[in-house]
Amino acid sequence: MTRDESTPMPSVVADARVYLGRSLDEVLDVLGPDAEPIPGDEYGRLDDVTSIEYTPVYPGTLYLQDGVVDLVYLGRGALADVTRSQITAEVGDDGVRLRSRAGKQANLVVHAEQGVAYSAEGDTLHFLEVFRPRSQAAYEAEIYADPGAFIR
Repeated sequence: MTRDESTPMPSVVADARVYLGRSLDEVLDVLGPDAEPIPGDEYGRLDDVTSIEYTPVYPGTLYLQDGVVDLVYLGRGALADVTRSQITAEVGDDGVRLRSRAGKQANLVVHAEQGVAYSAEGDTLHFLEVFRPRSQAAYEAEIYADPGAFIR
């Protein structure tokens, strides 16, 4: 069966955005009773957040801050069928480039006002972050953790 070209492909970014701003109870309603929240977790500069994942329902990790989902993380496995060009078609390729923790040759491309950042090396995606939109300065202060120098 071939896909009807007039029907847009599902968007990994749009799918992640569905969770933003949802409470833990709302997330558990979607993910189901087997999803276990982990309080006191951290991601980048986000400290003391609750993380939750349940891959049979959704392939990402949700990070809740102040009781609501603030960031959705998708790793390489969840992005196996997604290309960098699909992401850039949705958010553009003019984001701010920062050093990525994925490696010396990888860039973290941040579209803070759109609430999207992705790490890529060429067309290979390492991870995707979808978060509540904020300024670039706020993203760097609240989420981004500089990986430091890579040593060979």
